[in-house]
Amino acid sequence: MNNISTELPSQKTGIVFLSGSAGELDWILPIIDDLLKKDFNFKIIFLTRHARLSVKGNQLLNDYIQSNHQVEIFLCGGYFIEKMEHFSYLIHRASIKFKLSQKPLFQTIYSVLNKILQKFYLMQMPSQIFKFKDKKCLFFSEYPSLRRPRDLWFRQEFKQALFFYCPHSPHIYSEDLDVKHQITESINFKNRYFLLLGHPADYSFINDGMELASEDLEKVFIGHPKYSNTWLHEFKEKSRIFRSSFSKRSQTNILIYSRGSGSYLDDQSHADLVKTAIAGIDSQIENYNLLVKKHPREKNSYWDIAASTNPRIKIIDDHVMNIGTSVDFVITFWGSGAMDCYALGLPVIELFDPNKHPNQQVLHESGYTTIYRLLGIVLPANNLEELVIAISSLKSNNFSLPSLEIHPFYNELFSLSNDWNSKLEKILASHELINS
Repeated sequence: MNNISTELPSQKTGIVFLSGSAGELDWILPIIDDLLKKDFNFKIIFLTRHARLSVKGNQLLNDYIQSNHQVEIFLCGGYFIEKMEHFSYLIHRASIKFKLSQKPLFQTIYSVLNKILQKFYLMQMPSQIFKFKDKKCLFFSEYPSLRRPRDLWFRQEFKQALFFYCPHSPHIYSEDLDVKHQITESINFKNRYFLLLGHPADYSFINDGMELASEDLEKVFIGHPKYSNTWLHEFKEKSRIFRSSFSKRSQTNILIYSRGSGSYLDDQSHADLVKTAIAGIDSQIENYNLLVKKHPREKNSYWDIAASTNPRIKIIDDHVMNIGTSVDFVITFWGSGAMDCYALGLPVIELFDPNKHPNQQVLHESGYTTIYRLLGIVLPANNLEELVIAISSLKSNNFSLPSLEIHPFYNELFSLSNDWNSKLEKILASHELINS
């Protein structure tokens, strides 16, 4: 799996930790791409087996890192090391919650145990990265790692490094899009720890008053790099060209951006959404191809059963934007993929009942709604009847993008996204990692 490393310790290096899913790499990919062009080398370290499998299941992401000679890949996940890391997390949080540091006996026990776990954990890491422990290198990881002891361990080892903490998706955390937030351009460049978020509203919602509130952690709002015009341009143009050929094609291509059972849907609800999507499409479109993009954490999907008996259903292991360049419209089961697809100029129907599944949904008027409906970028469909109406309305206009009332928040977010690289460059230039 590992590529042959040819860089010297004096060269510019970025180290990426992936622990959850392909979404972490997806968010950071434009940053990696930009820094590779600035002669950085990257070490991508998979801390869990699940994260590696998730990236392997995304053709765009996997092909990118596998084919780039400036990128080295390491798998450090395994049953024992993953369990040990989880154990270290639990005792770390317990020591904070119960203020064990204020109790001398427990403080001594925890200190000794923490040092043992730290030494063992770091021994599992690629030896190559420790060539840079006294150099100015970059670390990237998703922001929940701020709560994990391994983050402190790496900070202690790499005292000259800059640490960047990122979201694992372009999800909008805020539940009130109408609250005005001041977007400051002021950045304390002396800091070495930077929290990169899409919008100030995100921070107001996720701020835990602890690690995320630390004065040492500089909050920088850069939108989402993959929503910049530079990154979107090629995808949007391919999508436009494909959809302009609709009148010449005999089949309609449809993308389903799925969501499996888990925190938001039980098994039956997931299966019902699959059946509803198929029934709604069958009732309105005679000749179609149904391309299914599973959620990165979707397991035991009912789509596997449906595809086994329906030859028009094809499960695609690729990036949603890649798939989106060859479809006419999209149906989502609630997820940030709706933003990816709308950004390409695709009509998006959101098949999801937020009142039936209110977890992480937004209280609105007399019930719940979704953040993407508040943004105005999706056509809502809570059930089969509403799905049929939505598909019918798109069909009557040859699946062109409908006129929707877009919330100003959406445009503000995309404006921030177009300036992400200038903010990052200022940070790197202030630490003499690139020329100003």
